Amino acid sequence: MHRERLVRLTLAVVLVSWPGLAWAQTSSAASTARQTDAQLGFLTNYRFHLNAFGVVSSEEDFVWDTDFGGDIDIFDLEYFRGNLLVNYEGIIGEQIRAIDPNQGNYVITLSAWWRSIIENAEVGAVFHHVSRHLSDRDKEFAIAWNMLGLQYTSVMAYRGWDFDFSYRAMATVRRSFVDYLGEFGGSATAYRQVHPRMSLLLGGEVTLVPVDAADFGRERQVGSRFEIGARFPGLAGAGEVFLARERRIDQDSFDLQPTTFTMLGFRFLSH
Repeated sequence: MHRERLVRLTLAVVLVSWPGLAWAQTSSAASTARQTDAQLGFLTNYRFHLNAFGVVSSEEDFVWDTDFGGDIDIFDLEYFRGNLLVNYEGIIGEQIRAIDPNQGNYVITLSAWWRSIIENAEVGAVFHHVSRHLSDRDKEFAIAWNMLGLQYTSVMAYRGWDFDFSYRAMATVRRSFVDYLGEFGGSATAYRQVHPRMSLLLGGEVTLVPVDAADFGRERQVGSRFEIGARFPGLAGAGEVFLARERRIDQDSFDLQPTTFTMLGFRFLSH
């Protein structure tokens, strides 16, 4: 019953956000370390990814999006582990040249995870840093913020589907040229094997960002994402192709308006 309620609650949250489904620019579930098996030792687990997608949009400054990074368990005491997650995102347009990198975004997340008394669940305390930069454009000020908070992850199998849930609640402790006061979000990813060499992929995410109205005179921001695709397992990892609909918070650091677009992409994941 607990599992069924968890599935229904998460899917309901995702479906409520459908009109503007997206991956928020603030941090998103990509800043949450995935669960690992308990293993006493140093540098016990790691996982890396490489993503790229093309954007169906009329924006000349946002044509391609690439990112790569991963998370590493620095130490593991079986019931408690420390993790380092890093990610770099490069946004490519065609304003000045055919391939015109115009943004570089860096994420660093330090977290300490407790393996919960609830089966297949972990609770983490998190320090989260984001820094945004412009490539060969003038910018004389920093765009960055630090957050502290909690994250929760859970994995489960239900009626032939394998689910991966994550939730986060963070408060901003330092910020520069952003009005973010915090971040709340949840995500769900589901896989169903349809062939020994292929699985169906469904994913959804919602992010809510309260803001300081005195900074830019705007209300709280909402981002969300929905994707459908396929996973192809390999010896050292997996490859995925996907089609997604996204509404991104502050894709343009100066426009400060959400951007909604469709994208087609791929990702490589190590085990």
